[in-house]
Amino acid sequence: MTTSPKTVKAVKAPAAPAATPADSKESLLLRKAADGYAFPALEGVANQFARSLRDLVRALGAPTIQVERGGGEQMSFADWRASAVPAIFWRYHAPSFKGPILVAAPRTLLLQLVDIFYGGRGQLAAEREELTDAEDRFAARLGRDIGLQLSAAWRGKLALEPELDCVTADPAKLAAVRADDELFVQRFTLRGAPFDGRVILCAYPVAALRGIAGDELLPDTQAHGGADPAWSGALDKALRDVRMPVRSVLARPEISLVKLLSLEVGDIIPLSMPRHVPVTVAGRSFAFGSIGEANGNAAIMIDHIEKGPDND
Repeated sequence: MTTSPKTVKAVKAPAAPAATPADSKESLLLRKAADGYAFPALEGVANQFARSLRDLVRALGAPTIQVERGGGEQMSFADWRASAVPAIFWRYHAPSFKGPILVAAPRTLLLQLVDIFYGGRGQLAAEREELTDAEDRFAARLGRDIGLQLSAAWRGKLALEPELDCVTADPAKLAAVRADDELFVQRFTLRGAPFDGRVILCAYPVAALRGIAGDELLPDTQAHGGADPAWSGALDKALRDVRMPVRSVLARPEISLVKLLSLEVGDIIPLSMPRHVPVTVAGRSFAFGSIGEANGNAAIMIDHIEKGPDND
């Protein structure tokens, strides 16, 4: 008995979806995912930003602090705002980025940092809604420092130079962001006393991330013989940990030799306290400040920073 051979039909595989121009580029900031968009390059940005935040907080007087990076998530601006308050908000404008960058930190964290900066231990008697002038100035300075850390975190990915344009405790003042705008939010949790559990949020508008074209990304410097990032990071950390002697002379009384030789225990030398006192770092003139008090500790508020020969 013979049987006829079975006919095997070739099944044509379904055509793969055509790649979008952005997906076809070798170096991408974002890629299309099943449920929306993924942002793989932001993983490296977040890792670097976490290290930079750690170094910044340590430099402000908390040398044992660690920063734990959480996963990113998408949420509306309204939800992000609700999860952050009460907070201090910083908004940044970056010319090469098609939208604002937003950072939020708990108001208590700011008050603790101010207390430590002026010699305290970061222990607050009670939370306050209104900030003093010194705390407002500190918030602005901290915001500028965070902007520099953001720029460093994006280095090698995008030529981003965030410029601080708003510091506020009122999220309603964060113009150019609507309640239903989608944000990609990264969380950075501080670990260690006295900030344990405080969370700093960094948010990017999803529309702005989607608007970045692949050719706007910078080439991978490591593949082109750039400096070893591990070595650069170790050098940067070593430089940040160098301790510099900071001094301020509050008074320089002058008395005659005759009075000096006649001084006895219990005698009083009158002092004339100037309005502004010099602050030196490693023997070099650094700034001028006003004498005052902060949280029960004697303190000097910087009023003017000296310019070097190169205006740096």
